[in-house]
Amino acid sequence: MALIECYECKKSISSEANACIHCGAPMAEHVTQAHGAVAPAQAATISFGSLPRNKSVPEAIAPAPAPQPLPKVMPAAARRRRQQPTEQPVTEQANADGSRPVEGWLKIMIFLLPMFFVWFLLRYGHSMKQRFFGFGWLALLILASSLSPK
Repeated sequence: MALIECYECKKSISSEANACIHCGAPMAEHVTQAHGAVAPAQAATISFGSLPRNKSVPEAIAPAPAPQPLPKVMPAAARRRRQQPTEQPVTEQANADGSRPVEGWLKIMIFLLPMFFVWFLLRYGHSMKQRFFGFGWLALLILASSLSPK
């Protein structure tokens, strides 16, 4: 057994190999074609020979590992799963009449700056009573500012 150079990838492989372990090129065909003339690379190869084998004793061959199934090839978009809308219980506490409650921060800001924050009462779910108080407070402040002496 000697190390020879693969004719395809130029890496060292065993002379007894049927195919190159690096690139997979078949070696049996190449060796039979090259048997007539010794390649210069093979002439410089050093071989230590092989040990004599006892033919009466069967050789122990390790069983080949079970082939692993190849991983499924999936397109990149398949990994990004769309989140299914799940039905979540409504966490908002509704008022007795079923309207949306006015949060504490909104009450404070409507009291301090009604020109800007009263418009949040126009969102879906607020009752007419809440809107009346918010816009009434805005109207009262506008009226008070217009009646003040200059």
